[in-house]
Amino acid sequence: MIFDPLAEGKKATYFKMIECIVPRPIAWVSTQNKDGIKNLAPFSFFTGVTSTPATLLFCCGNKRGGVPKDTVANIIDTGEFVVNIVPHSLCQAMVKTSAPYPADIDEFEAAGVNFCPSKDVGPPRVKGAPIAFECTRYAIQEIKDDAERVTSRIVIGRIQLIHVDDAVLDSEGRVDVRRLDTVSRLGGQAYGQIGDTFEVPRPLA
Repeated sequence: MIFDPLAEGKKATYFKMIECIVPRPIAWVSTQNKDGIKNLAPFSFFTGVTSTPATLLFCCGNKRGGVPKDTVANIIDTGEFVVNIVPHSLCQAMVKTSAPYPADIDEFEAAGVNFCPSKDVGPPRVKGAPIAFECTRYAIQEIKDDAERVTSRIVIGRIQLIHVDDAVLDSEGRVDVRRLDTVSRLGGQAYGQIGDTFEVPRPLA
C-alpha cells in the first residue's frame, strides 16, 4: 500500500504512524505549574538527542482549540520537567494519566501515582520508576501546518541528573533491560515488553 498523509487526513495519519513507528519508548513527563500543582502525562514520540550536551526530546500536540497541553505550558512557565521511564508494574497508572484532566487537578493524586522529590528541579519524580531524567528546558520548537498553525511542539530538555535504580543494574553497573522491564507503545491501544534480545557486533574500523 501507499499512504498519502495529505489525502488521508490528520487522524488517519496519526494512527498509521503509531502502527508503523514501533516500538516506541514512553516519556512519562512530570511537571508542575507556578502554583505547585503537579502534572503527569505520557508521550511516546520520545528519544534522546545527543550526549554532548546531554539532551532528550519528546513531542506534544495541542489541546482542542490549539492551545498547548498542560505539560508544555508548565515547561514554558517554569523551564523544568522530569522524564520518568515506565516499568510494566506502573503501566496501568501511566495510562490513567493520559486522561484530559483540567489544569488545576493534581494528576499524581488523580491517578493514584506516588511521587518522590527530585534533587535539582522542582517537579517530582514518579516513585517506582526505575529511571528518571531531571531536565531543564533547552528549546521548544513549534511545528506548523500548511496554514501556519502550530499543531505540535518538540520539547528538548537538557539532562541535569539521571536517577537509576540500583536494582536494574548488572554486576558491571550497566542497565539490564530484563530487570528494567520497561514498556513500549505500539499501535492502537497496544503496549509491549522487552522480549528476546540479541547482539550484533559492529564492524571493526
